[in-house]
Amino acid sequence: MRFLIVMYLAVSAVTMQAQTPDTSVDTPPDVNAATILPFRLEVGGYGTYFQNAGGWWRGVDATLWIRRSPKFIPALTFDNRTSNTGTERYYSFLSYANWTSNFFTTQSISGTPETGDKPLLFPRFRYDVKAWFKMPPRRSLVAGLGVTRYTFDHGLSGVILNPGFLYYRGRFVFDGEGFINRNQPGNLWSGSGQLTVQRGQEGQHWAGVTIGGGHQTYRELENLPLALRFASISVDAFYRRWLTRHVGFVLSGGYQNAFHTYQRASVGAHVFFEF
Repeated sequence: MRFLIVMYLAVSAVTMQAQTPDTSVDTPPDVNAATILPFRLEVGGYGTYFQNAGGWWRGVDATLWIRRSPKFIPALTFDNRTSNTGTERYYSFLSYANWTSNFFTTQSISGTPETGDKPLLFPRFRYDVKAWFKMPPRRSLVAGLGVTRYTFDHGLSGVILNPGFLYYRGRFVFDGEGFINRNQPGNLWSGSGQLTVQRGQEGQHWAGVTIGGGHQTYRELENLPLALRFASISVDAFYRRWLTRHVGFVLSGGYQNAFHTYQRASVGAHVFFEF
């Protein structure tokens, strides 16, 4: 069972890594919405190596953003991931809903089909809802509060309370996120956080670095009531570049050390088309 929990931690690491905000989607104060083209299609691949947690994982994914309406911005994602245990597919639907000039929400639902007895490479089911408030008078500070619910097999599940903020300063965007986790079985609590600093301009380039750390606690089912506690630190970075108004690329990479449990090294490369 310990192996399953380590795999679960690895899946959680990749899932959280994918949550780095796309500043071009929610139209920050210093971006003219008229300059954003209605569609963005992004396709590419990635590789992640987990020492002590499943070896090499590799995958290909694609995301289509539909930004025709300033009120409602949906995105569809398909992810095909392979490890030594097999291949799985993940489907997700994310949307931004701008309710007023000072209030918007993000919401998503995602999951993977039944895979039999193979260890999961994605959450079985997950949904996220987060409310964002642009603080007066300049609206350069945006406060957010969200909740996530996810389930795995073998009775593993959890709820995450996610307070956060965005702060826009010229070409810089600062994103702070906190994660308060309640994991089942055992009703165990833990917490972590991350800070992302990005700099750039839509239509030219974006670059960003995310630094994270915290604790996670899980119950080992075969040896109740033993609780497994892990501390970790991580650094992830990305670079997005427009080659023309309609075509560009994204490079990403990262490292995580979950002390005495596993280490993660990841790389990714994508191209995107805006039209």
